[in-house]
Amino acid sequence: MTNEDRHVKRRGVVSVLMAAVVIGLLAGCVRSTPDIGTTRGTDHTVDAQTAKQQMIDAVDDTVQRLGGEWKPRTGPDAPENCRLPDGSSGAHWRYLTGSTIEGTPDKDGPAVAQHWRDQGMQVTERDTSTGPVAFGGGGREIASISFSAASGNYTVQAVSLCFPGDADRMAEEDADAP
Repeated sequence: MTNEDRHVKRRGVVSVLMAAVVIGLLAGCVRSTPDIGTTRGTDHTVDAQTAKQQMIDAVDDTVQRLGGEWKPRTGPDAPENCRLPDGSSGAHWRYLTGSTIEGTPDKDGPAVAQHWRDQGMQVTERDTSTGPVAFGGGGREIASISFSAASGNYTVQAVSLCFPGDADRMAEEDADAP
């Protein structure tokens, strides 16, 4: 290998390393997509009862706008593990309710999504083969909420804010209660 070949090879290696450094720096500056999960940081800490009530209120607000009869499918009193903003273990509640209302899915999905936007949430809407789906989060009252509209099968599910606590211990205490 000649000196000129080594020089060209060295420039190639340096160029690749410089590109990697620039890409790494730029990646740190790119704004990520909104996190609507349950580890999202909040400005305040809530207790278990407040977190549960805020979640129930969010679900109730949504289902009252849609009308019909709704029945709980999961929760609202089954705690699950989550991570607090500081990385420590916490707990949250999950509540899923459903209805057999026929409704008008193509109108109800966007209406629910707009209602959540009006409340300050970040909302993602999707059209599926069975009907519209909306996901909301980023509000101060709940970690996330979702709505699925299929004629005869509407569901609303919410996850409370993460609060200090141990979900396993809470479930055991509930099981031991008379």
